[in-house]
Formats: sequence, C-alpha cells, structure tokens
Amino acid sequence: MLSAQEVKGDSLLKWKQERKLGILINQSSFDNWLAGGVNSFSGTLNFDYDLHYQSDQWDWTTTLDAALGYAKNMGQDYFNKTEDQLEINTLLALKSSRRWNFSSSFNLKTQNAPGNNFIETAGNIERIKTSGFFSPAYMRLGLGMAYKKEKELALQFNPLTARLIVVDRAFTQNLAQGETFFGVEADKTTRWEAGASFALQSELMILKNVVMSNQLSLVANYLDEVKNVDVDYTINFNMKVNEYLSAILEAQMLYDDNALADLQFRQVFGLAVSLPF
Repeated sequence: MLSAQEVKGDSLLKWKQERKLGILINQSSFDNWLAGGVNSFSGTLNFDYDLHYQSDQWDWTTTLDAALGYAKNMGQDYFNKTEDQLEINTLLALKSSRRWNFSSSFNLKTQNAPGNNFIETAGNIERIKTSGFFSPAYMRLGLGMAYKKEKELALQFNPLTARLIVVDRAFTQNLAQGETFFGVEADKTTRWEAGASFALQSELMILKNVVMSNQLSLVANYLDEVKNVDVDYTINFNMKVNEYLSAILEAQMLYDDNALADLQFRQVFGLAVSLPF
C-alpha cells in the first residue's frame, strides 16, 4: 500500500523518522450486465508519519495517521465520504531495567472534512451536516506504564487519564433538553472526562508478504457511567503484490455511547498504489 522512507539524523541524538504515502483505489463498471449493478469509483489518500527519539534514559515516539476518501456512483450529483481520519499519538517513556516503564501519553483524534447525510425528498437531495473538522475532536492525556517490543507489540496502561471532547457550538445550540452531541450538552462546546485508558498496537507477518496489524483503545470514565467503556478496535491486512502494488483489507469496530449507543462498524478493501516519497 505504501512507500516508506527512513531518515536517520545525528547519531548522538538518535532520531529516526519514517514517512508513508499511498492511494487506495476502487472501481466498478457494468455494461449490459443482466444481474445489475451501478458504475462507481472511489479513492482514498493515506499519509503516515513516525518520529522516534531514543537515548539512554528516554524513549519518545510520535505518530501521525491521516486518511481521506470519497466515492461517487453514476447518476449521483454528490460524493460520499468513505474514509476520514486525523490522529496524533505521542508516548514518552522513562527507561528502566524492567519490561514496563513509567510513561506519559497524548492522543488527538478528529477528522479532516465535514460529514454529511444526504436525504432525498420529492426528487431533491438535501444535505445535512452531521460533523466537521475538530467537531468532534478527542484529546486524551494519560500517566501510567508502557511496554514496547520493537514494532511487534506496544502496550500502554494509564490509570490516570483526562479526556476533553471539543465540538463547534453550531452543533449544540439547537439541541433539545437532555440531548447531546457526542456527549457535549446543549449550547456548550466541551466535555471533560477523567478515568483510565488502555492501548495496544501490534504488527505481525502471518504469511510471506502479508502483514497483520491491530490497534485497540479502551477508555473508562470515572465521573459518569464507569461500566460503559469506549472501545475502538482496528485490524488491518496489508498484502504486498510487488514493489508498487498491494491489497488492503481493513475493519474497524467502534463503541462510544456518547455518540451512539450501538456498535459501529467500517470495512474497506481495495488495491493500493505506492508512490515515491
């Protein structure tokens, strides 16, 4: 899916960085096809950036994951958003002789473009804006312990976690009494939470040229409904065809009762073209 470049800086500073850029393409076309079908095209742009600093005492890793994709069916006058992610993670760990190290982590998760629902009434398409850039935005700061084994496995447990949810007032100013927008109450723009969090990242080559990666995030709020744990799990299979082409299968399951009291599911499969970068 992606091309990568690793750049090493001054050996005394022990900085490393890796950049990845890729395009995921899906296309369907039908002509006199009796079984039926709709011509469609979709594309997704992905950008990943990893920055790592390591010294005798400190291990600091920062990652940026961004993706934006749209799809269009023949006959439609609008594009449907198929992928939208903007996430920054940073983890600072104090090294010790033990497997688990004291650490501090920060996470920012939002989206790049507005989200819309399209409703057809009397032949007209009505566009309803349901979200926007930094609306919502989730910011989480935690203190705890971390374990890391190269790229194979990374764990973070933060018994002390503060989370801030930010939204635009335009989405909350007309809310009914008792109604919320991603947990933010009427005519407000923020919601504070305090609790605990757990995160897991793993990467494993299960077959030749087939890499499976997992990301799991669990967040509990001490202040309200402790038993309702927010869950965000993504599994990804990257199947490399050759130097330039690969196939991607990704599935994500999300549960956040502040947004929707039900399980959300997303699945993507397509051919990815790598680009020099």
